[in-house]
Amino acid sequence: MTRSTAAELAAIPLFASLPEEQLRAAAQLFTVRTYPKDAIVATEGDRLDLFNVILAGRIQFFWHDEAGRRLKLGIDGPGGHYADVTLTGEPILMSVIALDDLRVASIPMARLKQLLLERPEVCLILLTDVVARLRRLVERTKSFTMEDVYGRVIKLLLAAAVDSGGSLVTERLTHAEIGQRVGATREMVGRVLRDLARGGYIEVSRRRVTILRKLPRRW
Repeated sequence: MTRSTAAELAAIPLFASLPEEQLRAAAQLFTVRTYPKDAIVATEGDRLDLFNVILAGRIQFFWHDEAGRRLKLGIDGPGGHYADVTLTGEPILMSVIALDDLRVASIPMARLKQLLLERPEVCLILLTDVVARLRRLVERTKSFTMEDVYGRVIKLLLAAAVDSGGSLVTERLTHAEIGQRVGATREMVGRVLRDLARGGYIEVSRRRVTILRKLPRRW
């Protein structure tokens, strides 16, 4: 473990507003930690005493359902953070896994609280970010409770697709991975994708989905 640098903190939106002298002082409060890809860096129910800011790599939040299946939630990358919900000493509500080799700057919760009291602009930025995270979680929960599997699958396909030579193509996704993200079995996901392919709406090749024409809102 090493100490973070002022330059590393300056690249993080949460601390970018601090003057250089205060960045150097704040950097002494953070310890840099590294985790390999696929490491579980936090487990639901743990009481964490460190607030972690991502310097490099990505993390994914997830839950396990009663059957032990992993339900994937949001992904965060450099500048993001985790364990903010444990500021009050309560257990973390989601597990966190490293999607890449991960490098984070960690600060004890007590020192973070002191920093927030001393620098109210940092406190405001953190509050705004936490509210944005809450909105995303509410939107995702609304999708799970008010949309059927088909609606959740096509929403994921559209969100994951990028323009590639005039066509919308998703990242590589297995049926199981889609199911984990939308809260459905891989069999149900496979049924939806097969129906869309038969209808000429999509083409599936090498685990990538190419959207050929506008997907119907309902099936």
